[in-house]
Amino acid sequence: MNCFIRITYETLNHLNMKYFYLVKLKKGVGIILGIKQQIEQDEWIEALERTRERLEEDPEYRKRIICLKNKTQEEIKKKIAGKKVAVSWSGGKDSIVLKHLCQQIGINRTFWVRSNLEYPEVVNWADKHGPDNLEVVNTGQDLKWLVKNRHMLFPQHGKIASIWYKIVQNTGQKWYFEENEIDMLLVGRRIKDGNDPGKGGMNVNKHGVVYYSPIYDWSHEDVMAYIEYFNIKLPPLYKWANGFQVGTGPWAAREHTGSIQKGWEEVYNINPSIVEKAARHITSAARFLENSE
Repeated sequence: MNCFIRITYETLNHLNMKYFYLVKLKKGVGIILGIKQQIEQDEWIEALERTRERLEEDPEYRKRIICLKNKTQEEIKKKIAGKKVAVSWSGGKDSIVLKHLCQQIGINRTFWVRSNLEYPEVVNWADKHGPDNLEVVNTGQDLKWLVKNRHMLFPQHGKIASIWYKIVQNTGQKWYFEENEIDMLLVGRRIKDGNDPGKGGMNVNKHGVVYYSPIYDWSHEDVMAYIEYFNIKLPPLYKWANGFQVGTGPWAAREHTGSIQKGWEEVYNINPSIVEKAARHITSAARFLENSE
């Protein structure tokens, strides 16, 4: 029996399609989701519900998830043989699935790169539900830093968003990799998130940091089915507005807001105290509060 029926990135390129949009299938998976940034929150929720229903109704689908798990774990074992490795965990759905896969085969070393601009709700959730012995690498960005770098607030285009990723994730991962003499970092990057994990999920950046993405070719449905099948807890951010689209990271790096004021509104609806504290230092936050009265 074939374990996998997958539409690959290469196939999409062959069909000359920039994005694979949400489609309904008469048979099989039900909903297939395309690139993460193009999917609305309600489409994510609908796909999650359909995935849950199919797991309950279709024993072959449940077998497929087990097959996917086993195959991925065997690939991980081969790739890491004889190497000192660590899992880079973010609290997002992909890294949570990756950690679950790795822990079952004895990979326990895990670290979380974050700043001082994280949502308190996510930090509290990680304290309660995160991996055991989770190491934290804090890159130090805080309100004082944000005041000096206001152009970084609520990125409205990919260039600024990519800078956020470099100064937080990439910087923290590089430090951990070098400081602990790691041979390979395991990460949850996937093609369907718009990432380029490298051939076979392997990549070495310009600093010599070696990355391996075991779930690089998993679909969104694969990830959601795995989470549902193994009853894995997700952080509260996926219930927030645009939670699946925005994902994890500093609140100040929140994307897809459309404007600075809309960004403050979204953050305020999640945690008013973040905006109230920011308003003491940042004019746009104070203006938002004034207009909201």
